[in-house]
Amino acid sequence: MPKADIKGGAQPFNIQDIIIELLNSLSAVRALSELNPQAGNEKELISKALSVLIQNQDMERCSFFILNEDKDLVNLTGLSTSELFGAERIKKKSLTFKIGQGIIGLAALTGEIQYCKNCKTDARFINNNLQHSLDSLPGSLISVPVIAAKELIGVINISHPEAAYFSEWHIRLLHIYKNMMGELITNYRLLKKMEEQIAVRTKNLEAALDDIRKLKEYHESMSMRDELTASYNRRYFYTQIEAALARAKRYNQPLCLLVLDLDNFKLINDTYGHGFGDIVLRDVAGSIREEIRESDICVRFGGEEFVIVFTDIESAKGKLFAERIRQRIASLALKVEEREVKITASIGVYCLYGEALEQPEFDIDTFLHYADQALYAAKAAGRNRVVFFSAEMHGQ
Repeated sequence: MPKADIKGGAQPFNIQDIIIELLNSLSAVRALSELNPQAGNEKELISKALSVLIQNQDMERCSFFILNEDKDLVNLTGLSTSELFGAERIKKKSLTFKIGQGIIGLAALTGEIQYCKNCKTDARFINNNLQHSLDSLPGSLISVPVIAAKELIGVINISHPEAAYFSEWHIRLLHIYKNMMGELITNYRLLKKMEEQIAVRTKNLEAALDDIRKLKEYHESMSMRDELTASYNRRYFYTQIEAALARAKRYNQPLCLLVLDLDNFKLINDTYGHGFGDIVLRDVAGSIREEIRESDICVRFGGEEFVIVFTDIESAKGKLFAERIRQRIASLALKVEEREVKITASIGVYCLYGEALEQPEFDIDTFLHYADQALYAAKAAGRNRVVFFSAEMHGQ
């Protein structure tokens, strides 16, 4: 195929030229087909596609004008031969064309490749109101519309300083190239849209799973909590005391168990009603929680009985905490029917430490039994007091 010279004549290709042009064209097509639409952003992807043309087709400069939401053709990116091989990029004013304006706009309007053999004399180029000086104009220029699924994506602008530089061979290659580039950009956009949809659905799924997790935790918490006092219940106690007892034995850490029973609570219920009794239980539970640490456990064991577990605490401090809880409950001033009702509690305490931690037969039931024995002793001694388990109580 002939290649036009600057003067507008024609010089024939020899067989060697044809083979070289064919190899270059195949290299360009192959390089474009190997671009990964998942890599980088759209501008980066298009820049790589333009570099393929420059590397394989001896084109001085390639630019891409993308169609924006306002239906204008905006210069997205551009690349020259010198920039490709390391020269400093020359900053140029970003150009914008209307559809139908200039050669670029005409390519977009018609959907056909527009070839300007001499930009200094071509009316399509001169009459685009861009006020170029003749010296700054390229010699020849091709504008290639990139269309996919019958929708215009943008226009590739290819220039060379020589007039009439581009041949029929270039035009045929660009027909193939623009179709491949349209598919490349379309695939990229589809992948990005799919990724965005997946991200949104993943976020929604994570939010739904988080709601399910919170709901599960709430129901588990409710199943472990006493509805009236918001304290933990007997079921929770047995799940925690076993682990606490195992840790105490393993690390030789003292462990104290308090069993607390409100004094004369049946009389309070019979005198003032169960509604007031419920108020008493809620206030007592709240007072206990305010006196213990976060690592400690407060359990409503049943009726007016509460169990408190103090972890990693010596007997002396266990006694101090128990006494503080007793005094806090005794300080409650609850009113009913203009009358002030005083509340007291008896507390039995057993602290596991020292040699007792090494007894393999010591279990949860024994732990509770010893604390209960101390509670019975507190009741027998006149109520409203703290009693520690002693050896004399064993077997009673």
